[in-house]
Order: sequence, then C-alpha cells, then structure tokens
Amino acid sequence: MQEQIKIVVDYLRGIWLKRRYILIFSWIICPLGWIGVTMLPSQYTSQAKVYADTQSILRPLLRGLAIQTDPSQKLDLMAKTLLNRRNLEIIGNEVDANVRAKTAEEYEDILDELKSGIRIQSTGKNNLYTISYTGDNPVYAKDIVQAALNVFIESTLGDKRLDTEEANDVINDQIAYYEKRLIEAEKDLADFKREYIGMLPGSDRNYYSSLQAEKQALEEAELALNEADSRLIDAKLQLDNEKENSISQIYNIQTEYDGRIEAVEMRLDDLSFRYTDKHPDVIETKRQLYDLRRLKRVAMKNISTNDSLRDNVVYQELKIAINQINNEIASLEVRVEKHKSKIVDLQSKLDVVPDVEAMLTSLTRNYHITKGKYESLVSRGESASISYSVGAASEDIKFKIIDPPTIPLSPSGPNRLLLILVVLVVGVGSGAGFSFVMSQINPVVSSTNQLYRLTGIPVFGVVSATEGSGLLGIERRKLMTFILLTLLLLMVLFVSVAINIVPSIYTSFR
Repeated sequence: MQEQIKIVVDYLRGIWLKRRYILIFSWIICPLGWIGVTMLPSQYTSQAKVYADTQSILRPLLRGLAIQTDPSQKLDLMAKTLLNRRNLEIIGNEVDANVRAKTAEEYEDILDELKSGIRIQSTGKNNLYTISYTGDNPVYAKDIVQAALNVFIESTLGDKRLDTEEANDVINDQIAYYEKRLIEAEKDLADFKREYIGMLPGSDRNYYSSLQAEKQALEEAELALNEADSRLIDAKLQLDNEKENSISQIYNIQTEYDGRIEAVEMRLDDLSFRYTDKHPDVIETKRQLYDLRRLKRVAMKNISTNDSLRDNVVYQELKIAINQINNEIASLEVRVEKHKSKIVDLQSKLDVVPDVEAMLTSLTRNYHITKGKYESLVSRGESASISYSVGAASEDIKFKIIDPPTIPLSPSGPNRLLLILVVLVVGVGSGAGFSFVMSQINPVVSSTNQLYRLTGIPVFGVVSATEGSGLLGIERRKLMTFILLTLLLLMVLFVSVAINIVPSIYTSFR
C-alpha cells in the first residue's frame, strides 16, 4: 500500500513540474467558457396549476340509469395526448405562430419547439396537473401556458360531449337497423306458421302424436266395423231361421240342404263354445250357414210365405234391426276410409316434418336473438339519452385553476454558477491531464524512490541545490508566476460569478 502511495505522489510531482500547462489550458478555456456562459440567453418559466374535480353528486344517483365512464382515465389520456399535432396547431395559432413563421419549415420548427418545451405533469391521485413552458421570452412563455391550459380543459370537455353525441348516433342507427330486422323476423315467422299450420309442433300434441291418434282411431273404427258385420250376420241368421220356421210350419217341406244346414249349425255351436263371435272361424261358419239357408230359400222360392211372414212380429223386428245395422256399417266404412286417408296424408309428410320443425326452430331462434338485441339496444339508447341530457346540463369533470399562468419576472435558467464551475473544472482538469501526459512522455526524476524504481540502483545520498547555483531563484520565480496567474484567474472567476449572479450587474453587462 505504501508503495502505491509513493507512486501516486510521484505522479503528482510530475504534474506539478509540468504545471505551466495547467495555467495555459486554464487561461485559454476558462475565460472563453465564462464569457460564453455570460452570453447565454436567460430562460423564463411560466406555469399553471389546475385541479380536476371528478367527484360529482350525480354519479351515485345515476348509477344503473346512465352510461358512466371513469373521468380519471379520460384525464390521464388527455394529459398524454395534449401535445398531439392537432392540439399543437391550436396552441401555435393562439400565440400567432402562423404569423411569426415565414415559411412552412419555420412553422414546423415552432411546433417542434412547442412540443419539446411544454410540460404537463400530474401529482397522481389528487388530479392536480401542472402545465409549464420555458423560453427566452417571459410574455411568450405565459401565452403558451395559457393556450395549453385552454386546450387541455376544452379538449377534455369537448371530447366528452362529442363521444356522447357519436354514441347516441351509433346506437340510434343500430336500433333502427335491428327494428327493421325484428319486423322482418316476425313477418317470416308468421308466414311460416300460416303455411305449415298443420305440421307445427303444439304445446301438448305434435305431428307424431296426431299420426298415432289417427292410427288408434282407425283401429277402433275397424273393430267397430267388424263388430257391426258380426251383428249383421247374426241378425240375418235369425231372420232366416224365423223365415224357415214360418215356412216349415206351413208346409213342413224337406230339402237337400237341411242335413248340411244341421251339420253347419252343430259346428257353429261347437265353435261358439270355444271362441267368441269375433273369431274368423265363427264368422266364416256363419257365412256358410247363411249361404246354405239362402240356397234352401231358392229351392223353396215357389212356396209363398208372404202372408205368414207379414204377420210374424219377430221377423219384422229382425228386418228393422238389419236395416239399422246396414246403416251403421255404412257410417263405419266412411269413418275407416277417412282415417285411412288422414294416415296416408300424414305418412306422406313424415319426411317433411323434421325439416319443418328445424326451420321453425331456426326462425324462432333468430327471432329471439334479434328481439334480445333490439331490447338491449333500446335500453342502452335510453341510458345514452339520459347520459347526453345529464352531460348537457352538467359536467362530470369540473376544472379549478389553482395557479393561473403569470409572466415570470426572474429567469429560471440557465444555472450560470454551476456552468461557471463546470468550465473551471474543465479548464483545470484539461491542463492537469495534459501535464500528466507530458510528464509521462518527458519524465523528470523528482525523488530518490523514483530514481531507484527507474534504474534499480540504490541511492545513498542526494546533493541539494545551493543559492550560488541560481536554481532556487529560478524555481521561486516560477512558483511566484504560477501563484500570481492563478490569483488573477480566480479574480476573473469572481468577476464572472458576480456578473451572472447579481441581476443588476448582469443586466448592465448585457
């Protein structure tokens, strides 16, 4: 560590031996720099503070009724976009930038200077904004701050009104569009239901249940028709028996059909014992018995029985019953044919029904979607109308100017004292640096330790300069010259500081 300290001390001695370069650089750089600092134009800063009050009593009252936006976010956006091209042109026109500029390039330069010079800052949560501008003309700086303040306030309020009007226009256009779509959807749905009224699904019975009901009704009608046929055959058999009995009582005539009729009757009794009257074998046996008796009647056609049958009450009642059964059969046949026709018609449309139901579902879905959109837009339109009415009557952002812009009386910059000290440091530092470089290029041994490090030979003694040699006198003159020039440089420094700090002296110097 001691060795390193000795090396540093040797470097400082080398700089001291070359100290004339420090004076040369200092006397060249410092006066010129201080004159330049003194000649710098003064900068004047004008600023304004504005408070944006976003706490409106109407906000909680209109919650859910009107469309509400966050005014703090709008303020932040306006603060960030204050220096856009449109706003810069408005500010420039208010301070006569278009008059001052002779060419388009000069006008663009003025706008660029405004963009770089205007500052808007927010304190954060308090919605307190500071707008400032620094320039060489205090009146011009005040006018620019005032113009920027006006643009900030008017843009915030104007954009809100413009947004509300545009929102109203857009919503009204959408309401008209969806109202037209809703009317078309209602008309299409009504026309579809009118065209396919018999094939639409109902609340409790749809097309398939109608088809099943028709099949059930057909089965019931066919069953009733079979029962009527069976009753007709029974009635005719009874009529034939009654007629045969009447003939037998009168003539007691035997025919070739009597034995066969008796056998069929026995077989019918046996079948009736085992089956019901609706059994096919029973019905067929009855038909055979009826045919045999008809053949017997034909055989006995020459026998006149009209007189005996006319007086037979049972015979006459059976004829009336047969006529009633025939009428019933005719009615049932009409019913059967009607049900069959309906079933054929429904089955022919069986493949169409799913498509109809799908189309109805699609139309109904589109109708409900359009209706929902329309109702939602109407609700939003009411909210937008209320918001527009409220916005026209009152503003949700109220600006209060805390500090209006004023004409600055004293310059805010540049920091001349700091610049003077910087020039001094640069001048002295440049001379010291150049002295160090020269001491390394043309080194001078200034100590025994340095001589030992350079040669590697131990040094046992040192011969000092005497008065008679004249070296001490030369060194004293050099030192006195350095001190005098340094003191003179400091005097120049004090004069520069006084000129730049004291306003009256600086003004008279300018």
